[in-house]
Amino acid sequence: MLVNKYKSRAVLLAVIAVISICSGCAGSGSSLADAGTASESVSESGTVSESRTVSESGTVSESEPASESRTVSESGTVSESKPVSESGPEAELQADPDIVTSRADLPFQTGTETAVPGFTGNAYLGQMISNEEVYNFPQTNHIIFEPGARSSWHTHGGMIIMATGGIGYYQEEGKPAQILRPGDVVECAAGVNHWHGAAPDSWFSQMVIYDSHYSGGAGEGSMSGEVTDEWYDNLETEEYTGRVTREDNAFLFQRAAEAVSMSTFNGPVYLSSIIGSDNAAGAPEMHYVVFEPGVINNWHTHEGGQILIATDGIGYHQIEGQPVEVLYPGDVAFCPPGVKHWHGGSADTSFAHIAVNTNPERSDVEWFDILSDEEYAQLPQENID
Repeated sequence: MLVNKYKSRAVLLAVIAVISICSGCAGSGSSLADAGTASESVSESGTVSESRTVSESGTVSESEPASESRTVSESGTVSESKPVSESGPEAELQADPDIVTSRADLPFQTGTETAVPGFTGNAYLGQMISNEEVYNFPQTNHIIFEPGARSSWHTHGGMIIMATGGIGYYQEEGKPAQILRPGDVVECAAGVNHWHGAAPDSWFSQMVIYDSHYSGGAGEGSMSGEVTDEWYDNLETEEYTGRVTREDNAFLFQRAAEAVSMSTFNGPVYLSSIIGSDNAAGAPEMHYVVFEPGVINNWHTHEGGQILIATDGIGYHQIEGQPVEVLYPGDVAFCPPGVKHWHGGSADTSFAHIAVNTNPERSDVEWFDILSDEEYAQLPQENID
């Protein structure tokens, strides 16, 4: 998820341009000199330095300069470096790359606008996996919160929260609110009083996997009803203490440090575990699989069936005798118990998915041959933008 820092820069330059134009208007009573200054210098290395400051009233002054440098390499590549000011909305956007200012920039788009009782602000709810008798996987939904939107205080069965985009909050009664970022995985025990939602300046999205059959009633806690504006505006917050994703990780969840090679894949893959089988929601262990471009696995069957949740890039899934499914982030693929299928990455992008071997008491896997190069070349070529 990318913060639209280029749009912010464009807006700032546009404001300066308007000031410059207005300074030449007859009868305007102002000039660029009156409004402030804009300076630009070129160093011997080819670096262009600019200094412009805009006051709250719209004038330009030199009291709080912000600078930007542009360097042109010998190859013609332009690199830019823009410092962050200490305050203001633009500073916040530039300071935190996880902030998402538009729903369209969230990687998972699953969810339709839903009036959720007890929620403050707009939320978009989408069902990903139903709890039923074929796969026996807990109910799984995806929720998108607009900036500032949040649930009320509530309790329910054990739940796993997986942050998929933007910045959000999760708070248990009596504890600081945890700041959630993409890839964070939180376990909420059954009956724990809590709320969750978006940060005030960012959209936020999350998967929730929970025990929908819980009948234990409400747990201990005195907080109830909506999370008031006063409470929300005065939160005691801290970064999520259970975070495992590293800053250099390029995928939604933490990729394994080393790739492995197996005879049942045509190239190396990265295998890791997102959460073990002993979890609050009662779900089977969830694995994270990252495929390099063009890497796929052999045809195979799972005695207990399998569910895949695409998280990054573009990939494929095919059940024998059925059309190929092209998978994008947020898509869910189901393979029933004992049915032959294969899955893997497209030729042009790395691809990652969560893999759940359902009905884990039936764990046998049987492997077969792999697609030929000619068959792979005939797969749908999808837009990777």
